[in-house]
Amino acid sequence: MSKKFIFLFFLSSLFAIGQTKKASKLETYTSRKEIYEIKYNPEKWILTETSDWDVQFHDKYNLVNAYFIEYDYFITDKKLKSTIEDEYKAFGKIKNLKITKKKINDLTVNYFECELDYNDMLYKYQGFIYNGKGGSIQMQYGAQAEAIEQNQNIIDELNNGISIIN
Repeated sequence: MSKKFIFLFFLSSLFAIGQTKKASKLETYTSRKEIYEIKYNPEKWILTETSDWDVQFHDKYNLVNAYFIEYDYFITDKKLKSTIEDEYKAFGKIKNLKITKKKINDLTVNYFECELDYNDMLYKYQGFIYNGKGGSIQMQYGAQAEAIEQNQNIIDELNNGISIIN
């Protein structure tokens, strides 16, 4: 009898695990020129329209913001540093700016990371600029330093969701 009870308990546990684990359904944002798409998990990222960027995402706790824009021009490697610095000058001077080449899917991008001390809080920003068909695109993430560090996995996941539409 006890073996039968243990077996039934084991089966019900497996059934419960199967019920709680549901497949994540990805949604897709298509850029305004229909050149790029971003596949994202709506359980982790909420998409909102914005006037300054083409689209904005924020994580479900509203700690990390992600911004995407498609420019109608190219941002050269020579102008990369000044372009990034100009984006933050209204908030203060950025520090520890690092720009490296990085491969995201089939895109070789200029990936950047920097810090900004704003209102006595340390913010971290990261993202990339890519020059491709139709101009440049930029994806940027920003949050307090602790939020970036704790959410690096979902940042990487969203980065890996961007691709060129064939």
